[in-house]
Amino acid sequence: MAKAATKKKVTTTHPRTGSQFTIAAEIYEPFKAAILQSLKGSKGKTFTELTDNVVSIIKKKMPGFRKSIPWYTISVRLDLESRGIVETFTEKGKKLNRLTQ
Repeated sequence: MAKAATKKKVTTTHPRTGSQFTIAAEIYEPFKAAILQSLKGSKGKTFTELTDNVVSIIKKKMPGFRKSIPWYTISVRLDLESRGIVETFTEKGKKLNRLTQ
């Protein structure tokens, strides 16, 4: 009996708690690209600004996507932070996100 083809998964890590879970690569990769596209050239974006950008990008790239875009945005963003690609900082009392230098 042949095994069903296994879908590729990405293990994400929370930068502060170290907790891990997996996301299908077919979801992770477009979210990663959307976050990087949104933050490229930005001095810093709030989570709301970042999420709004990612929502518009994902709706164009994956029109049939029916899951929570903000949930995947924060999950992938936290993983990118743990990998040293994105950082969170505070400026004038606001928490902002940007690409690391």
